[in-house]
Amino acid sequence: EETRTKTEVKRAALPSGKGRRAEMSGWNIKQCVIWELKDAISQILKYPKEKLNIDEGLGDFGFDSISLAEFADVLSERYELEITPDIFFGYPTIERLSQYFLERYSDEMQAFYHESGKEVSLTTPPENRGQKIRKSRSEKLGTKQKQTGVEKEPIAIIGMSGRFPDARNVEELWFLLHEGREVISEAPYERVEWRESQNNTEDRKEVNKRFGVIPGISEFEPQFFEISPREAMNMDPRQRLLLQETWKALEDAGYGSKSFEDEKIGMFVGIEDGDYKLLVDEE
Repeated sequence: EETRTKTEVKRAALPSGKGRRAEMSGWNIKQCVIWELKDAISQILKYPKEKLNIDEGLGDFGFDSISLAEFADVLSERYELEITPDIFFGYPTIERLSQYFLERYSDEMQAFYHESGKEVSLTTPPENRGQKIRKSRSEKLGTKQKQTGVEKEPIAIIGMSGRFPDARNVEELWFLLHEGREVISEAPYERVEWRESQNNTEDRKEVNKRFGVIPGISEFEPQFFEISPREAMNMDPRQRLLLQETWKALEDAGYGSKSFEDEKIGMFVGIEDGDYKLLVDEE
């Protein structure tokens, strides 16, 4: 009974073959991929497909880190591929994401929507269609890996750094967690100017003056990062901390300043909008 229920739920989460055939009839593969992406987004966010602009950012639809992970899982299940959420940062729109699938998984997309040069019958439920082509796709990928000698490379975290309220590094954070210490406190002395401004609110309402304070916010050596002191003064403190902690993470991993001179590396940063620019503009 439990197995039957799970199967029913899975099929309910995927569009029916009849609906697909009606919508995809006569389309090229890119149009099919865009439809697939829109359909997955619509199901996850309960957002009407017709209102999804392919050039609009995924974040504008209401995606967050949790729903992006779900989006990756849905696409992985539909296409029988290993899709991870990090690709959405490099390809943040439906248009660019569809282009990514067409370029990165060209053979897989051809196999998913065609068989032997003929369009797959879209009356076949997508979960059955994935099983139908899985064997041929695995054989193709296996042959390609043997020819190129490419194997999946494991991923390991070899360096770590961070700055947290009342903790200058990861080790101090673990002590805080282990001791269960409360780090939300009154605004410190160096924030006295902020406290006074909050006391002078127009409606005279009491303002919450307790928050977590990250230590060493003013400890930054701009010339070390080849930044002028004047430019550093106008930088968002979070940007300064990011530079510092990134460097510390590299040191923690055992890499020096010349370790990547002849290599290309990638860095992915997740950040939210802040009000520091507004504060600088007011001065």
